[in-house]
Amino acid sequence: MNNRNVYHPYDPAGDGDETDGFVTAYREWEESAHRHNVISQDFAKQFQQLWQKCHELETECLEQKKTVKLWQQEGRKMERELNYYKSAAENACFAFVIIDGDGAVFDEELIALGEEGGKKAAHELHKHLREYMQEECELHNLDNIFVHVVLNAQGLSSALVQSGTLPTGDYAAVTKFGRGFCRAQPLFSFTDVGGGKEQADHKVRKLFEMMEKNIQCKFLALAGCHDNGYATFLESYRNNPKIRLLETTPAAADFRNCHFDRFSIPTVFRSEAVPSKPGSSRPVTNKLATVTTQAMMNSPSPKPPSPALTTAFRPKPAEATSNGGNSYAAIGKAAPSQTFSIVSSKKKNTQQAFILFNRDDERVDAPLPKADPLVVKRMEEQAKAIGANFCNRYHLSPNGTGCKAGDNCSYYHSETKLSKQEILALKHKTRKIVCNNGSICDDFSCNLGHHCQSPVGCYFGSECRFSKFHGMDITPTLRVFEDGTREVISN
Repeated sequence: MNNRNVYHPYDPAGDGDETDGFVTAYREWEESAHRHNVISQDFAKQFQQLWQKCHELETECLEQKKTVKLWQQEGRKMERELNYYKSAAENACFAFVIIDGDGAVFDEELIALGEEGGKKAAHELHKHLREYMQEECELHNLDNIFVHVVLNAQGLSSALVQSGTLPTGDYAAVTKFGRGFCRAQPLFSFTDVGGGKEQADHKVRKLFEMMEKNIQCKFLALAGCHDNGYATFLESYRNNPKIRLLETTPAAADFRNCHFDRFSIPTVFRSEAVPSKPGSSRPVTNKLATVTTQAMMNSPSPKPPSPALTTAFRPKPAEATSNGGNSYAAIGKAAPSQTFSIVSSKKKNTQQAFILFNRDDERVDAPLPKADPLVVKRMEEQAKAIGANFCNRYHLSPNGTGCKAGDNCSYYHSETKLSKQEILALKHKTRKIVCNNGSICDDFSCNLGHHCQSPVGCYFGSECRFSKFHGMDITPTLRVFEDGTREVISN
């Protein structure tokens, strides 16, 4: 019997040890594979979680990028608006002068001239204020100068007439003076607060407080050194460098501690307080002085005294002056505006510079002759070849004095004098630029545009540079000459 192919499950010879080793190894491998599988599943699970988190972060990042882009756009928009308002604020800067007319009294010689004296006082005051701001305050581009006079017109007239200070017995002289003062300068005003204790003081203080906070007001002056009450009021503003004191009469005692720079204009204001006439009463009523319109000044006006402007950068101690007497207050609400004509007794020099105004006291541009198209084209080609436009300030001012930049100017200064036709062509081009002061501009040398040439039915509509002046009446009714005289234009 052949036992070669018979399987014996038990090997008494000991060969089973080899089989046990194989089983052990298999089991170890099986356990290792199981652990590897567990690790793989755990890895896959963690990977899935990380991928999901990454996807969420990516979505959030995209949303954040969109938000950042929107905020960047909004930021650029706000920056443009901020720059626009900054530019607008800088271009609309102004000076403001407040005069307490109860004590800071205008020169009696000017008051006696009535309306004509008011005009002279306004022009003289405007000139010296501009000179002072340019020379002492380095405010070279501050052209808008507001002057607000507050007083009791009837009270001041009574005091001047009854004390014998006023060369005329006209009780309406102050009212006439105030009317001329307002008409001569569009930014000058008189306000009559009538009788009553501290009426003018209250209005002056409120105006001062408002202008002190206004960032567009670069220069603020107060004419009130006659009253000790203003010294205490000004103490809280002592660190504001834009404040100045316009000194007329000697400063009251309390002003010795006010460290504001002072200046005076003796050709416009009295240097002494209005004297009191012994034994006389000063009747003051609330009724305004009668206002009459002076149709024509037939006699020539006296020559004004030579201008003088004195400054003192530190106040000097002064003796106290009396604040007694009734308050005098100003003219703002005088009679309604009436048509008037002021003509010099001498023949008007036709070469004298003048500006035009309409019935609403808005500036009207004088018509220009038609420019030669060939000259216009030639100048445009010349400017293109040079790479710079002609300098308006240089070529349209006497001897090129209008341009302050000199050699540093980015515009073209021709070495040869422009012909009359070339100057006319340049005036037409300049007229298309909007003047910052618009219809209230009173600069005789200004060649810029002050209104649309077609204010009614303009072709460009709201896109027009002068759109804010659309609807304006451009019919001139008044011609104002550089010496301050005026002529009514009959249409």
